Amino acid sequence: MNHSETTPEARDVAPYLREIEVVAQRGHKDPSTENLLLALVNTHHNRPDIFERFATLLLQLAQQQQLEITPRAFRLSLLTAIKLYLRKSLIKEYESFSIASWQQVVRNCLSEYDEEFLYSCLRDVSTVKIYRYIALQLVGGILKHSNVMPPQGVCILDGGCSINIGLKCLNNLDIFRSVQLSQELVMVFGGNVPDFPIKCALGIDKYPPDLERTLASLFPSEVKRWENLYTRLYYLDKSRIRYQQQDFLFLERNEEFRSQFDIIFLSSLLRRLSPHQVADALRQAHYATTPHSFVVINEQMAEETIEGGGNYATFILPKTLLERVVLQAGQEIKLYDLLNMAYQVFVYPDENCQSVHAGSNFHDFVREYSWLSAERNAGKGKK
Repeated sequence: MNHSETTPEARDVAPYLREIEVVAQRGHKDPSTENLLLALVNTHHNRPDIFERFATLLLQLAQQQQLEITPRAFRLSLLTAIKLYLRKSLIKEYESFSIASWQQVVRNCLSEYDEEFLYSCLRDVSTVKIYRYIALQLVGGILKHSNVMPPQGVCILDGGCSINIGLKCLNNLDIFRSVQLSQELVMVFGGNVPDFPIKCALGIDKYPPDLERTLASLFPSEVKRWENLYTRLYYLDKSRIRYQQQDFLFLERNEEFRSQFDIIFLSSLLRRLSPHQVADALRQAHYATTPHSFVVINEQMAEETIEGGGNYATFILPKTLLERVVLQAGQEIKLYDLLNMAYQVFVYPDENCQSVHAGSNFHDFVREYSWLSAERNAGKGKK
């Protein structure tokens, strides 16, 4: 392929470039990420030919492969590909990179790219933040006190699992020891993060696991903190937990997924999708779940929030609500319309989920789907 023959059409790439500029102008809690965004903006302003030619070629390749890339997905994948380029060049000390340092890297990536870099930009981000799995741990603790949980334990599907280390953290309560529960949650759970029985847990992703890409997906300030633990979990074999390469949007093509799972976990996956893909994802979840199942969704609480900022939350769709949404939604559903219909069960000060508070519908969910509150109240009465 002769990439130099591509003719840029600025009107086609404008929304994708605007996404980067808007996020850069908002600022970012991670200084190196902010500098990288500003370096991209500066490169576009100083050499629009380089930037627009690259973006046009990337979108043409996506179209050829029938990939739908939203502006947000374009931004996140480009940032990850640039950091992965450095890591593969054995340059890992980019936490303190200035705008000027990033600008040189950006210029190299966008003007001297190869096939590997291009296709890296077409791949989704591969972020894993393991404290987000506290949502599954606590939901399992609620359902443990419920007649909807099978006696032998639940089957869990993690859609978009990246390198599949999050499921390996479940019931490893030492990992969640530093997560702080609000006093409201402490009173319900008895002061400890609960465990719960797991029959099977499957992580799926449309791409094969790539540890280096996952580390590149992290904010630069987070890599040193998590690299050793992520590496250990990546190579850890754990019974009843397995991985399968599978696109969540095509579960119906595989009979083995039909009505198999009690809990489907979608953590920061739906926000990457367009409205018609969100509707598709809900249909797939409906196909793969049992009559008494739950879809657990982690997302930023507000649509305009960028990564690294704003409150994060866990929302739950019980099967009955999922069925109703699938029947009524039609071909498109906006993510935040969906979340407004779901139970908001937990809220976190940020997406790292190191502290957990009860969401606005937490007590409603507990009362409707478990007898946990009644047990706690009975225990107080005995005292």
